[in-house]
Amino acid sequence: MITALDVANTFLSKAQKDKIDISPMKLQKLIYILYKTYLKETRKRLFSEKFEVWMYGPVIPEVYNVFKKYRANKITDFYTEPDGSYNTVRLNNNPNFDNAFNKVWNKYCRIDGIYLSQLTHQKNTAWSKADKRNDLFLSDKDIFEEEEYKIAI
Repeated sequence: MITALDVANTFLSKAQKDKIDISPMKLQKLIYILYKTYLKETRKRLFSEKFEVWMYGPVIPEVYNVFKKYRANKITDFYTEPDGSYNTVRLNNNPNFDNAFNKVWNKYCRIDGIYLSQLTHQKNTAWSKADKRNDLFLSDKDIFEEEEYKIAI
């Protein structure tokens, strides 16, 4: 099964190839937007981890803990297993994943983490609904119902 860290490594691999910087905040938001896109297109969860309601938007704590050392800077390494290996989601292997991943990457790869965080805080987003209810986690129902973000750039 795919994990959020596999998805993180997939974004980092693509960013490396395309020479685009990704900070920890940007990575969290890209993972969230991909999860939302995949959920809407397939009606299936991309991975089992749940997004928590944090001050700057949806966060997967495990991903946060791995990459927090970079603070607001560019992530330069992958998450690695104890044996030094790392996993990514193989592209060109699952058309549903590929379609959602490419859609998200093409639309959001050049947007910084702060702006992406602001998008997740808009009225009626899954994050804003969960925050208003004082929930710890975002609900998949709210994520599924969330509108696509309108980018003002």
